[in-house]
Amino acid sequence: DDSIPSYRLRSDNYNIKDERPQYSTFSVKESFTQSLQEQLGYRNLTEHQYAVASFLIGSLDDDGYLRRSLDSIVDDLSFRANVETSEEEVLSMLKIIQEFDPAGVGARDVRECLLLQIRHCRKSPEVINATKILTNYFNEFTNKHFQKIMTRMGLTESELKAAMAKI
Repeated sequence: DDSIPSYRLRSDNYNIKDERPQYSTFSVKESFTQSLQEQLGYRNLTEHQYAVASFLIGSLDDDGYLRRSLDSIVDDLSFRANVETSEEEVLSMLKIIQEFDPAGVGARDVRECLLLQIRHCRKSPEVINATKILTNYFNEFTNKHFQKIMTRMGLTESELKAAMAKI
């Protein structure tokens, strides 16, 4: 009258640890587009404006740049999304998107991206000079004609270096 040992009543791969549920933690990372769409949801927009802005967010490339002309976006909105709009309205929605995080999103070129990013900095003499350099002397800046920039803006070498550090 021997009782059947408990190990014989279990499946071969059964383990006592299996009785406790194992929780594996993982994180779900929000996509870039989802993050922008969420930020858009916090804006007080009409349904029409929301549709235009949402289409613009979908038109951004993986780097966050808008590489298409506003005119072609107006056409695509009309044909693909059946939304009639103007370049002015698309531009105003783009300006809203350009206020979102990360700074620089929605820029159409490197210069605009840098200007959008520097706009988020606290105002200081370096930031003001950096903004002037990007606005008025971007070609000289990209071609490393720093002496021209210093002469035209009346900056010292240390002021130029401080502005470049902000850029």
